[in-house]
Amino acid sequence: MPSCKCNSRNGISQFGILTSSREPGFELLLSTFEYLASCSVILLGNADIETIRYTNEDMDPIKRKDRTYAWYQMGLFWIAEGFNAAQLQVSSSAFSLGLNPGLCVLACFVGNVIVSLPCAASGYLGSKLGTNFPGTVRASFGMQGSKWAMIVRAVPCIIYYGIQVSLAGQAVQACTTAIWPSFDNWKINAIPASANITAQQILCFVIFWLLSLPFLYLPIKTLRFLFVAKSILVPLYWTAMFTWSVTAAGGFPDVWKMPSVPLDGMSVGYLFGICVNAAISGNATFAVNIMDISRHSKSDRAAWVTQLFALPILVTLTELLGCTMAVASSVLYGEIQWNPLVVINNFENRPGKFFAGALFVFFNIMTNVTGNSIPLANDLTGLFPKYINIRRGQFICAIVSFAICPWEIEAKATTFLAFMGAYTLFLGATTGVMMTDYFWVRRGYGINILHLFKPRGIYWYSYGCNWRAFVAWFVALAPFIPGMVQGMGVRIINKGILNLYSWNYVLVVTFSGLLYFVFAIISPVPVRTSDEDLGKLYLIDGLDPEVVTGVSSRFEGKTDEGSDIEKKNYRSESSSAMV
Repeated sequence: MPSCKCNSRNGISQFGILTSSREPGFELLLSTFEYLASCSVILLGNADIETIRYTNEDMDPIKRKDRTYAWYQMGLFWIAEGFNAAQLQVSSSAFSLGLNPGLCVLACFVGNVIVSLPCAASGYLGSKLGTNFPGTVRASFGMQGSKWAMIVRAVPCIIYYGIQVSLAGQAVQACTTAIWPSFDNWKINAIPASANITAQQILCFVIFWLLSLPFLYLPIKTLRFLFVAKSILVPLYWTAMFTWSVTAAGGFPDVWKMPSVPLDGMSVGYLFGICVNAAISGNATFAVNIMDISRHSKSDRAAWVTQLFALPILVTLTELLGCTMAVASSVLYGEIQWNPLVVINNFENRPGKFFAGALFVFFNIMTNVTGNSIPLANDLTGLFPKYINIRRGQFICAIVSFAICPWEIEAKATTFLAFMGAYTLFLGATTGVMMTDYFWVRRGYGINILHLFKPRGIYWYSYGCNWRAFVAWFVALAPFIPGMVQGMGVRIINKGILNLYSWNYVLVVTFSGLLYFVFAIISPVPVRTSDEDLGKLYLIDGLDPEVVTGVSSRFEGKTDEGSDIEKKNYRSESSSAMV
């Protein structure tokens, strides 16, 4: 039987698929024809040109030898991502609603411990397979159905990127007014009040937006050096701001010892649950996002251990600082300022105001890149692999986030922001399905990397969609719709429903996971193939043997009607496991 040597070439992804290239058009075309002529069957086996719709160079799994993130750089990620205005506001906002500061910090710690579990699982999955979220989610939602999961994740990334730029604009304004105090009075009435933004604010917004652009050009493997830089600066910044907060408040005032006095008739337990869920929500996106970073990890162990320990410790310290700053503002100004950037803009010491704002600018750039632009870019790459790579996707994120005028969202759409806050429900349902699919349904079998990029493979299911995942996803969300609606302004009298909603992320992950498992017992999914996983051999293990043509899978071209033997075995194994 004839064989061929299938190596990666410029213009062709490691799966043998035509991708974006810097080569001139003629050279690219020539190399493509040479490749097709020399290989009767490309690495994917009996795949055809349809495969170009499912991969490109940025989506291909990363070889072990090409990975660049050491264990400590995976841990430092949570300094690079965790220290930002949004995290500082989690505890301070709960304090402004009447929860005792100590309970605020405790609630944040509990939430961070809870969310570290799915983050660790996701981090391991990304490192084990070397794939990003769009590639990995195909195993549980299907080759076509995974596009729904990508869209669900992509939407908030654009919104939050714009909002983060708007928040960081306040840090730019602090720097500018520290140098030129008259900037506070610059062009005060130049823009009508109906625009919901002042001339100073829009100028600072544009400055920060422009400062962010060069960082979008950097490849992900290079960002680890910026993680190290931020990890050096953040502890110094944290110490300085914490010292100022304690000194300005005269130590730890009695408010730290006073009982909680919740506003609006809320119970202490309900408010504590809200704070726990807010802490979870701040990092729940990384239960699906972290694999975009962990696929670069040299060690599978480091990819999950760092999530399990670094996240709760480092992020809780950030939220502790936010709470102490809010307490200090209540002593200094007689009212609670839960936005740390408002506190910084009120500094009278001009050098301190400048450096506090300047460092915040750098910190927020790192947060926005790792938390918003990279995930969106990966999703766009998964949706349109023929046209978009990660770098293009990040610039698309920046442009669209500017076009949506995020200051309008902050000023007017309070109900929309409440909906965005509840968006972690959707991500939680996705997390529950994915984690159950890999760690429970496919335990002992794993995921066939080759078939993640193979049309009509075992992850095609029915018409490209895994109905079990979709039913579990939507049914798990149903009990929480009333709580979501209440957060958007519709009054709900039933407090039991509201108490249920205050722990929505934990419950929706559990519900979706259990439902998916039950459906997989009733109607088992194909879990293995008879052919060897060439994706693992070539792209993870880095082997380069000759590929023999004619390799096929017993599931080739089959969907849910695949192998009755495999399904029968899986049903019996799962049933015995449940017993």
